[in-house]
Amino acid sequence: MLLSKEKTLSIFNNIIFFCLILYSLTFLFHLKINFLVTAFYFALFKYLIFRPKITINSKHIHLIILFIFCAFLSLIFNDVHSINSSYLSEFKARFISPLTAFLLAFFFRFTEKNFLILLSGFALFLSMNALVILYQSTFLGQTGRLTGLVNENAYMLLCVNLLIVPVIFTYAIYDKKLDDKLRYFFLFTILINIPAIIFENTRIVWIGLSIVFPIILFFSIKNKIKLISIIIVALLSISCIFYTSPSSMQRFKSITNINYENQSNSERILMWQSATKMFIEHPIFGVGIANYHDEYITSYRSPLARENTTHPHNTLLYFLSETGLVGSLPLVILFSYLFYNVLITFIKKKNTISLAYLMCLTAYTINNMTDSLFSSNSCELLTYIFYLFTGVYLSLNNYISTIK
Repeated sequence: MLLSKEKTLSIFNNIIFFCLILYSLTFLFHLKINFLVTAFYFALFKYLIFRPKITINSKHIHLIILFIFCAFLSLIFNDVHSINSSYLSEFKARFISPLTAFLLAFFFRFTEKNFLILLSGFALFLSMNALVILYQSTFLGQTGRLTGLVNENAYMLLCVNLLIVPVIFTYAIYDKKLDDKLRYFFLFTILINIPAIIFENTRIVWIGLSIVFPIILFFSIKNKIKLISIIIVALLSISCIFYTSPSSMQRFKSITNINYENQSNSERILMWQSATKMFIEHPIFGVGIANYHDEYITSYRSPLARENTTHPHNTLLYFLSETGLVGSLPLVILFSYLFYNVLITFIKKKNTISLAYLMCLTAYTINNMTDSLFSSNSCELLTYIFYLFTGVYLSLNNYISTIK
């Protein structure tokens, strides 16, 4: 007996959502199967069967397509290397594959309820990872770049905190309609992750969260005396945590140190100078996607540099050097529109998802000032999750709607 259309749709939606839950519980592991992409394929198959009418009430998809198309032009027309299969493979990994996380919102309807369940999955994984980091630091006495459940060589993936933690925190204290049990769980996630993030010793994460957390508090707490009191208590508590970890305190003091002895900071400045020179000499199409490392090593590496970097630790400079003005201007336009759209939406609606996405976008942009984390060749994971949250934001604000 054939299933009804409604029953078939329900089965597809349950499979898609189950894949998303699996992704939220495993996203930092290097599994052979990407459950987010799997969810997209099921959603696309569902769309091809039922062909619902999709309406789009924003320019997000148009600007993303423009951005990817212009990046592809730099792949073809750069004057450094001709195109080959390895370059096409990297272009796919950095620009095309992560887009599935964004397109998922066109074929699967996100609701406030299923997004909160998905966010709970992310919160659970981050809490478990935070507990492992606290165990490593407190009971094992480990120092340095602690990563918990994540491979120790993949510590930059923990910059994902700047994407997910602001969203969790926003829902925990701004959403007045949130179920109390879920609110307490989200608050626990934040409290357990604060010391873990300190012990992870990723300075840009500290900076990003120290900027967006007070903003979230400002919009969430109307009583300014209470707001100031909470911020003071938080600062004192965080200071105490830093003093328990000499390595974290040392990392904190190094934030503004640009002396040559401080390799992390001085090396970044040298990378930025090299990337700028690369752009100046190849201003239109850059050196081409996937050519940055070879060009840096052979022609642009400073004699003072001590690292053979694959990117300049700055997203805009990465695109200027690899894609020139052709690829970088659409990137600037895209992010400018993202900020403009979410600001206008939050002013009009004052809803939780808009503030959460604004904070996510702000923290992610801050992160991209000192790292290459958007359409990068080493941290595609962050591009996936950023696109996923962008799609959720559009869906929950009805910028994407589906008519059956």
